[in-house]
Amino acid sequence: MSRSILCLANTAGGSGKTTLAHALSVAFTEYGKKTLLIDLDPRANLSFRVGRENSRLNISDFLQSTVTVEDLDIHIERFDFIASDSRCGFGFSDTDLNNLIDVLPKEFDVIVIDTPSDVNAGLIAALNVSDLVLIPYSQTLHHYRGIDQICKLAPKTKRVLLQIGKPSKIADQFSQWAHLDGRCSTAREIGEAELTVTSVLTTAKNSVIAGEIRESAYSVLEELGIA
Repeated sequence: MSRSILCLANTAGGSGKTTLAHALSVAFTEYGKKTLLIDLDPRANLSFRVGRENSRLNISDFLQSTVTVEDLDIHIERFDFIASDSRCGFGFSDTDLNNLIDVLPKEFDVIVIDTPSDVNAGLIAALNVSDLVLIPYSQTLHHYRGIDQICKLAPKTKRVLLQIGKPSKIADQFSQWAHLDGRCSTAREIGEAELTVTSVLTTAKNSVIAGEIRESAYSVLEELGIA
């Protein structure tokens, strides 16, 4: 079975994609999928979130081939992780990212990519190499603008939307796009988990939001054809 590549993207900030990328990676491991999570945001918010900011090795080192995949040994909450730094917003292409993915250990079932909100080389590369783009959004005009921008940037890549929070009439204008089966609510447990370096699936594993994320993760695996 070939590996599957998922990226989370929305050009509007505050969509929850970084939190979701982390939590989905944990959920995928719970479903028995060997998972690699890559932070491609030069602001490195995800790397900070999981306690790997200023990591000795980061995505730029791997892309520039100054280190080898044998150096990939960072395990967090049962998934593997490649940290980001400020250099990863420019200077590489989807070919470079594809080359890295090609030499990664074959046992990875899922590669999850957290992307920047800025339109830069990292975002474009991630959209081009992915099998599925997951676009989380809540009910703001900025998020709807972000959806539209991602869909224009990735016209040939399969895309699904994931609703965060309560529905709104504004969402009707995006009814033509495919939506993931399920949604995720906002929850205090998310904020509590952010005070740690672990996801809500670890800090509040029996909560409603943890269950919603697991259901969303399974739907993603179905979309990828590896459930």
